[in-house]
Amino acid sequence: MALNTPPSLDFKHQKGFEIPTKHKEAIRQLHWLSKVPVCALMVRYKLGDTTIRKILGYLAPERRRPNRTGPSFLLSNAKVDKIILYYAESWENRIIQWPKLREELNLKCSVETLVCRLNERGYYQCVAIAHIFWTMEWLKVLWSDEVTFLVGGQSAKQRVTRNSQERQCLTCIQYQLHRGHITSVSAWGAIGYGYKSPLIFVHGTGKKEALKQVDYLSQVLKPHIRPILEAFAAITHLLRPCVEPLFMEDGNPVHGHKSQANCCQRFRTLYGIILMPHPGSSPDMNPIEKCWRRIKQAIHRRVH
Repeated sequence: MALNTPPSLDFKHQKGFEIPTKHKEAIRQLHWLSKVPVCALMVRYKLGDTTIRKILGYLAPERRRPNRTGPSFLLSNAKVDKIILYYAESWENRIIQWPKLREELNLKCSVETLVCRLNERGYYQCVAIAHIFWTMEWLKVLWSDEVTFLVGGQSAKQRVTRNSQERQCLTCIQYQLHRGHITSVSAWGAIGYGYKSPLIFVHGTGKKEALKQVDYLSQVLKPHIRPILEAFAAITHLLRPCVEPLFMEDGNPVHGHKSQANCCQRFRTLYGIILMPHPGSSPDMNPIEKCWRRIKQAIHRRVH
């Protein structure tokens, strides 16, 4: 064996690719002619012991049939690209499990092969992120919510800041009435970028004056929601780019989000009201909650 292949310093082996012939020959010459031990070759070339000994055991550094690439993949790179594009089309496609995907696309490979080929491309089945990463898109959301105010009494003892001589001061006395005089008042409102709706008082016809879907439809959606969305759309149309408003409702059962046949959902579908998509268990980050808190604090501090 003639020493005709000097060791190369630019060796960077990528896992899964064949080692170039010049590096194989250099490893063989370093070991058989220069007596470099296997452990030193492992450190120099960053290869495993099995790989080094396999190269040293070759009868020749080159393949006898260099054009041979082994058996073809049951899933070619082109098919894998199509599968990835299929996944990226919609949320419904993203949640398809491996066996069902194999049936839908009529793939000839096994489920294990499908998983292996997608994993090679960096695609795994992961837990979905339950948040929306928006910046300017938040400006097109019209946030709505219902609230119930308790008028007529206090439900808990409050702490006041005073000195020992101000105990009987009017601003330090918490006025309480009997529980029978406490009145619950329900209201609905909405806010958005540069916009706030009128405060709409609603009355529930359910048990203990609870709000029902028919109440929400007759007292909020039918008489008010379309003019409110039109007024807010006049603001969102001035944004660049121009966007249509999104209507945000929480998971309250009176909104009728769990079915397509209830009266509220039919009304929204009829008039093309676009709802903001959000997971049912997402954190309550509705900014209108802070508006309700200010009103509740003002009522709570009022002298009755």
